[in-house]
Amino acid sequence: MSTEFDGMPAFDEGRGELVGSNGEDYVVISAEALRRINKQEEMMLGTGSWVIWYNSGKSVGKTDGQKYAPLMQTMDVDKVANYLRQTYARYGWGSVVFGGIDLKSGELVFTVSNSPLVRGIKSREPQCWFVRGFVEGLTSELLGSECTAMEVACQAVNGDHCEFRLRWNSEIQK
Repeated sequence: MSTEFDGMPAFDEGRGELVGSNGEDYVVISAEALRRINKQEEMMLGTGSWVIWYNSGKSVGKTDGQKYAPLMQTMDVDKVANYLRQTYARYGWGSVVFGGIDLKSGELVFTVSNSPLVRGIKSREPQCWFVRGFVEGLTSELLGSECTAMEVACQAVNGDHCEFRLRWNSEIQK
């Protein structure tokens, strides 16, 4: 796998779809539409709707983690993290800044500014269940060790950024 950004999906006119560099299919949906879906689920299911977003995020993260795991064989962790940061930013997932990766203690701290899932949302409690699940799934696959994340600050609460602390067993298996 190239360490250069693979580029955005291309439109295949014959198939009428967006196709990624590895043949995966894409659809463009606005961040506003995602926020509306989330709101409708919350109205129908109450606060338990977070379970859907968390588990969906974890599933998607695991799939992406499997896709990007080969990078861990050829690149330092910092370079893999930077590659993923750039890739997801280009897909509109906000600006990610890593506060530190400590493989020995098994901890990663990072912030996300301008998250599309909470942009313009006000809440009394953290809302980034999809991102939390996603980083757990992604990092678990990349490191070969189950990870857990905690959102310690949320843009929807503090208006500035979301902050996550990710932990795993420091005896990395991969």
